[in-house]
Amino acid sequence: MTNLIIQYIIVGAIIIAAVIYFSKTMSASFKGKKSCGKGCDCDMKQSDIPQKNNS
Repeated sequence: MTNLIIQYIIVGAIIIAAVIYFSKTMSASFKGKKSCGKGCDCDMKQSDIPQKNNS
């Protein structure tokens, strides 16, 4: 095998790995929750929100 064929095999393997990674992340994002991501503070617990005192 020549060096050029080996380079094509390596580049092809990198491209295939990138396509698999991208497809997994895209499918996970479509299957995931229908909410914001981390750090947007929309996932606060009810106890974290200050309650009004009506007395």
